[in-house]
Amino acid sequence: MLEPILFGSKILFLLLLYLFIFMIVRRLARDLKHGAEPIAMPLKPETPVAAPMQNAVPARKGPQTPAPAAPPPRERMPIQPKPEPVVHTDASTSEFDYLTSNLKPRLVVQHSKVIDDGGVFEIKSGATIGRSPRSQIVLPDEYVSQTHARIFARRQFLFLEDLGSTNGTYIDGRRIEGEHQIKPGQEIVIGDTIFRYEE
Repeated sequence: MLEPILFGSKILFLLLLYLFIFMIVRRLARDLKHGAEPIAMPLKPETPVAAPMQNAVPARKGPQTPAPAAPPPRERMPIQPKPEPVVHTDASTSEFDYLTSNLKPRLVVQHSKVIDDGGVFEIKSGATIGRSPRSQIVLPDEYVSQTHARIFARRQFLFLEDLGSTNGTYIDGRRIEGEHQIKPGQEIVIGDTIFRYEE
């Protein structure tokens, strides 16, 4: 019972829609046929243009009042440079810089099966440690990875970082992960080699 009513309402809606569209089209066609009146737009005021003077009267000859003299240009003041900020360094800072510049950080071999005991490696600018020949400190040890660890400087301190080695890197008997600052006297174990860090 409900379906015929819905169907009839749809038909009625479509008829009304077509009738509405037909009326709009018819109205537009009538306007176009008779010519719709253009919409008046406000005009922009034109700026008056002076007409050229055809019969211009030449300027009079004779005494004329002189034009006022232009004022003399003002002298520019030279730009003064900004004074440099004064940095006060206390004696302790300069002494600390002097001490750190004279340090000679190094790794001393305490015990090893692959390199000579007592060997010294200067590491002031950092170093890579591994089995690879491209390392600054080469340890031809089967327990050492190709690129095992690295030592690098940050400000006045040196840090040791394990580079994801299989057997790990140890400082004073503790396996490290990530970066660790190394201090004088600490023992660093990589594979079968024990180093002591000295400055």
